[in-house]
Amino acid sequence: MKFFYIIFISLSLNLLSSDLTNLFNTYIENSNISFTQSSINPYSNTIDKSEGRIIQNDNNKVIYIDAPFREKYELTKDKIIITDLELDQQSEILRGDLSNNLIMDIFINGISKNNSFYEIHSSEDKIIISPILETGYSDIEVKFKNKKIYYLKYNDNLNIENLIFLKLDI
Repeated sequence: MKFFYIIFISLSLNLLSSDLTNLFNTYIENSNISFTQSSINPYSNTIDKSEGRIIQNDNNKVIYIDAPFREKYELTKDKIIITDLELDQQSEILRGDLSNNLIMDIFINGISKNNSFYEIHSSEDKIIISPILETGYSDIEVKFKNKKIYYLKYNDNLNIENLIFLKLDI
């Protein structure tokens, strides 16, 4: 009897992981999202905040930073076009140059159970994405509330703690 109970729990956790992964990917691929990011800098003992939006535009995602600076990041198939809207300056980064950037990967490609760069662990209301290779990023926690993405939390490659609250724009 214990054997069936263990199998039932394993199947339930796998389905739960799949449901949350699908929910995340659906929102990231098909929704316009507002966000507030707080970064805790341990070197300067400051908390920096930024606000912005993620807009779906044809096959591209466009990330607007509205405060404290005005910037635009257009994520295309091959590159990221960065525009400083205040200084009217533009630069580009090839997406291949960011191959180890885990947070960028999940925003661009979604979460995949078959990704060789990370593992997924889930509970009832969150997904933990753990890098397999050294990427400079800690685990990424994706928290859900009322069947919606609530926040992402991670430490970046400079050990700055980031908390990004997400709100779906309807």
